[in-house]
Amino acid sequence: MCAPVVFSLPGKAYNGNQKSFIPQGLVGKPSQTGAIWAKADTFFSEYAQHNPRDLILSESEHSYIIGNLASYDGRQYPEAPSGKRPEGQGFAHSLVIPKARVYNIVDPDATANNCFLLHEMRAHFISFWQHSNGQAKILARAKRAVDDQDTKLMNSPTGSSPVYETVRDDVFAHYESTSPDFSTLDPRRDFLMGFHVFPDNSIGHLHMHVFPHREAFRAFSTKEYDWKTVPLQAVLEVEREDGNCEGVDDNGDDA
Repeated sequence: MCAPVVFSLPGKAYNGNQKSFIPQGLVGKPSQTGAIWAKADTFFSEYAQHNPRDLILSESEHSYIIGNLASYDGRQYPEAPSGKRPEGQGFAHSLVIPKARVYNIVDPDATANNCFLLHEMRAHFISFWQHSNGQAKILARAKRAVDDQDTKLMNSPTGSSPVYETVRDDVFAHYESTSPDFSTLDPRRDFLMGFHVFPDNSIGHLHMHVFPHREAFRAFSTKEYDWKTVPLQAVLEVEREDGNCEGVDDNGDDA
């Protein structure tokens, strides 16, 4: 599991910081769906408007669940430098994204109304896993990410990576051998749900990272970002101490 992070939410204000919005070069240009990017957009803003629907695994009234576009297996990024690892933080790393424009967990809107949005994001993932064939959909998205990265590596104009070729078969074997155990996980207990807190966030739109925390599911995933991954339970505990999140126990369940 990720190491505990001690943090506070002083002022809960980011003062309109422009970090982690879309690159200036995309402003005024069309997204994959043809929608035009605006200066204030992030890659998660109006997600369904800017992205193909098949990237959305589940949709509720308030949030989307998507799979990480990057592969979870770091062996598929043989030339990625330390400190900039692109792979996910765990097997079949997923994300829960609110539909509303909320900048980060430090944004007051993230914890408004007795932490309604945070509870909804967590409940959405649990319900999706338990009642909507969520395991199979997440696994299919993870396999697609592995396949896409494999295609990029094997069809590279500069030639395939000799380093990757030596582990390529094992990358696919690991996915096949790990998938059955992944499908048996308990969404309430076996996943880390957490946030990268401002100013260490990469995208200026609230999103909750969800991945299995046991080492067996993180063997080939990055741990470089564990230091900035603040568990949902820690956020709720801080909010409860501030009197903003009544009726929540230490596991993030309704008391």
